[in-house]
Amino acid sequence: MAPMQRLGLAACIIGLCASFARGAEFYVAPDGAPSGDGSRARPWDLQTALGHPAAVKPGDTIWLLGGTYRGGFESRLKGTADAPITVRQAIGARATIDCSSDDPKKQVLFTVQGEWTRYWGFEVMSSSPKRRTETAGSHPEEISRGGVNAFGNHVSFINLVVHDCSNGFGFWSNGEGGEIYGCIIYNNGWEAPDRGHGHAIYAQNKTGTKRLVDNIMYNQFCYGVHAYGSSKAFINNFHVEGNVSFNNGAAKDPKSLNPAILVGGGSPSEQVAVVENFTYSTGHGGTSLQLGYGANNKDAVVRDNYFVGPASLRKWEALVVTGNTFIALAAPVQVEPPGGDLAAGNTIVKGRPTGVRVFVRPNRYEPGRAHVVVYNWDKKSEVEVDVSAVLGAGAKFKVASAQDFFGKPALEGTYDGKPLRLPMTDFRAPPPVGKPDYVPPATGPEFNVFVVLPQ
Repeated sequence: MAPMQRLGLAACIIGLCASFARGAEFYVAPDGAPSGDGSRARPWDLQTALGHPAAVKPGDTIWLLGGTYRGGFESRLKGTADAPITVRQAIGARATIDCSSDDPKKQVLFTVQGEWTRYWGFEVMSSSPKRRTETAGSHPEEISRGGVNAFGNHVSFINLVVHDCSNGFGFWSNGEGGEIYGCIIYNNGWEAPDRGHGHAIYAQNKTGTKRLVDNIMYNQFCYGVHAYGSSKAFINNFHVEGNVSFNNGAAKDPKSLNPAILVGGGSPSEQVAVVENFTYSTGHGGTSLQLGYGANNKDAVVRDNYFVGPASLRKWEALVVTGNTFIALAAPVQVEPPGGDLAAGNTIVKGRPTGVRVFVRPNRYEPGRAHVVVYNWDKKSEVEVDVSAVLGAGAKFKVASAQDFFGKPALEGTYDGKPLRLPMTDFRAPPPVGKPDYVPPATGPEFNVFVVLPQ
């Protein structure tokens, strides 16, 4: 299996050891209280825990017991580089932060300040039944659906499921560096007269490197990755790797899609890497990559990506583009480096390919977990997938469709060392909350994304 498809168990084991190097353990519950002591018997409420009680030290873990935590919350937890604090969904539980409120004017966000803290494995969403349309465009007064709003330094978001918010993540330059890793992000945004608004990840960065790695993003009202800002914003030092971004913009209009990945804006960008990402679209437009926007930029690397749909790479002083597969379909790939030659070291396919391409990306933090990306150009009813880099013989597992993550597994059983036979069914995402009559576009059997999970 090619290096892009198989990262190996060693990195996962190393990541696991680092992940579980923790100190004391505390608990929160939907019916917890400020008067609790953080034990399982007397858990805190969530806001008390996020306020950094004196008992919580760097290296400690705060476990979210199962249930729904409704409202807006702000975290001020501070770990250290050697001993981050971890806020994690309890093993076997489903913990949900529901960013909704009975007060229509109340901002209900999951806001993250602090530093060196990891937020891991839980769900962030909004159950608000309010309509998803607004007349005010970019700054709606009547739509406050929450989402993750990150301002802290070196904060990490790991394997979260974030959906039906205004933006999935706001990852801002107030905070240095940080990471969004392995998250499933869908149905975020709202509809306005001018266009759809709201992205999977809206990011800016000034110092350190922001890492957007191995996320699955689909069916937003606007963009997937939206690393963008005005002439006063900072859009530097982004590492965008291993993400699967498809059909973004479809929640507004399935026939007219937005870019899967945008990096660029009104100020110059520099030190941008876009590596080993995957895109797909079922509608018109559906730009894979828009690298560069208004300003003249410095340096970027675009390497080993599998892009389906048009791409635009503009206004870069130094641009390395190599090892990519560009499936142009009906639109060309536009590149503007001085003297650049797109054909060198890249594969350009005009029209729809044939065959089957499968990519497996083991999870850095959780052994036995992986994302599987399938381009089933031959439209087979099922596809064989080698997961020997992820599962050991005798391991119990399930495989979920990323588009129906909480639904019935696509496959489950005990691993016998043979390739898994994954059904290329017409999996569909749930309709956006507040837009119940909407039918998301189906990508199968031509394209599907799966999540392998240990049982």
